[in-house]
Amino acid sequence: MTLKNIPLLLLGCIGGVGSLQAQDSSYHNYLYDSRTAYFRQLPVARKPVVFFGDSITQWGDWCEFLGKANILNRGIAGDNTNGLLARVEEVVRHRPERLFILVGTNDLNKHMPAASIVANYRRIINAVQEASPHTRIYVQSVLPINNQLIGRQYYSGTNEQITALNTMLKAMAADAHVTFVDVYTSLLDDAGQMDARYTYDGLHLSGEGYLKWVQLLKQRRLI
Repeated sequence: MTLKNIPLLLLGCIGGVGSLQAQDSSYHNYLYDSRTAYFRQLPVARKPVVFFGDSITQWGDWCEFLGKANILNRGIAGDNTNGLLARVEEVVRHRPERLFILVGTNDLNKHMPAASIVANYRRIINAVQEASPHTRIYVQSVLPINNQLIGRQYYSGTNEQITALNTMLKAMAADAHVTFVDVYTSLLDDAGQMDARYTYDGLHLSGEGYLKWVQLLKQRRLI
């Protein structure tokens, strides 16, 4: 299959998604559009490892943390599952060796139902599996928050919602024959909140938080 056929293939894979995207086009902003345009100008990489997600992914210095050059950071701050679905063809054109997905935080903040988030995840996975069948896909859990550090006016999701979503994502991953990675638990403190060492605002990760995440991936020999 040639690269020029990927958009048509993906269109077939994600039929019915248009209505979901029409309901929530909040991912379409200057940052999203400028970064996706930038990504499309980059040359095709050879079997890279790709990190695909929102700001939590974008702000991770993956090449430096992992000591590997062949890593593509495809995070965009503010992105959600609709946004990832709309740009998945840019990821699969590289035929990644491994694809690490983490998204859902912004969906919950927009009060998107967990079932709709999981359905979008499945569409993303289906698109990757069809266009790049040898890519190993890792669904990473949505990360916890720290209620003491984050303001409710800034983020409306809860750890209870995140836990419920992660349970559904784990089941979906098993059904799709991809690997689920529980990052959530490794970042918790004794009170069930994101450990303050791992975040600077209750939502996004500190350097120590990223290091903990990377250590988990290494310990599980996923990268």
